[in-house]
Amino acid sequence: MPTLRGAWNWVFGKHPPRPPDPNRTVEAAWLPMWQAQMVTDELVAQGVPAVWNEDYSIHLSMHSREPMARIFVTEDRQAEAGEIIEEIIGVAPRHRKL
Repeated sequence: MPTLRGAWNWVFGKHPPRPPDPNRTVEAAWLPMWQAQMVTDELVAQGVPAVWNEDYSIHLSMHSREPMARIFVTEDRQAEAGEIIEEIIGVAPRHRKL
């Protein structure tokens, strides 16, 4: 029965979380484009490797009224990057669902 219980827990999300992977890239924040370069430069200056990508949409939505950008970092540095971003912009960083 332990095998069946382990499979049951795995299917329904009761398995232990995997550790952060330094080879996996994750989104750290979704910001207005005018803030993205400033925040990315500060992350890199503090030793957190980061890049940003333009997130253009022809249709402006109720979530964004201006061009936006996504900032990406490695998964093992995501928490540190979130703290630095919050310190810079004054609020917790937002994320956009795909």
